[in-house]
Amino acid sequence: MPPQPPELKEALALSQEQFVWEAPIRLHYERGPRWYLFMAVIALLFVAYAVATANFYFAFIILLASIILILTGNEPSKQVLIQIGEHGLVRDGKLYLYQDLTQFAIIYHPPFIKVLYIDHRNPLIPRLRIHLEDQNPVELREYLKQFIREDLDLQDEHLSDMIGRLLKI
Repeated sequence: MPPQPPELKEALALSQEQFVWEAPIRLHYERGPRWYLFMAVIALLFVAYAVATANFYFAFIILLASIILILTGNEPSKQVLIQIGEHGLVRDGKLYLYQDLTQFAIIYHPPFIKVLYIDHRNPLIPRLRIHLEDQNPVELREYLKQFIREDLDLQDEHLSDMIGRLLKI
């Protein structure tokens, strides 16, 4: 599809109003002192292993990841506006047309997991993970099936999301 003028994209984005809700970009986990102590011990073990094997790049990456986790982990998650309509999906003002999306999956195991996954046709664009909040997953599923294929093989959340939830990162 040829590039569209910004005015047309903005008009399309504003017209997506079948499903509208606010959702966090990522879940925010409460972390106590025990969590920080456990993660510090794990990080120190990795750094010790890296130094023992003379893998200083790995040690640097572990230290850098630890600093980033500490600095960003305590910030509350930003809420974004999600809109789904007849032309596509809008997440935080960015329009994703249905023709650019390959498939979707809804993983619904309340109260912990209520997620909509959407894969983009372009492999360089990461998969969208959208929290459903109080949306009706059955209605949303029936609506999305009209426009893009449903991934029936995905029955549980992705492994990276499971690990992130279990480690509270």
